[in-house]
Amino acid sequence: MSRFDQEITRHYVSAGTNSRDLDARRVARAVFVRDTVRALYDADKKFGIDPADNGSLAELVDAAEEHLEHIATDVSQRSVMAPPNPGGDTE
Repeated sequence: MSRFDQEITRHYVSAGTNSRDLDARRVARAVFVRDTVRALYDADKKFGIDPADNGSLAELVDAAEEHLEHIATDVSQRSVMAPPNPGGDTE
């Protein structure tokens, strides 16, 4: 694995680690993916890379947006359906 891959992986894994809530970490990772793909797409546009090459990146941006929306919806539905148990998972 290259140094760059290791750095990206480290950032992905650490996204949301400041939260103890697993759902918050899932959302933070989805935001990281979306923002990373969008940054690549925006950089291509800014530096004038052939727009024909941007098609797949544009599709990835859309997919990342949909993924984030799906994760956020899942998290919000679960938080409404199952309120947090202050005593932990044991009953």
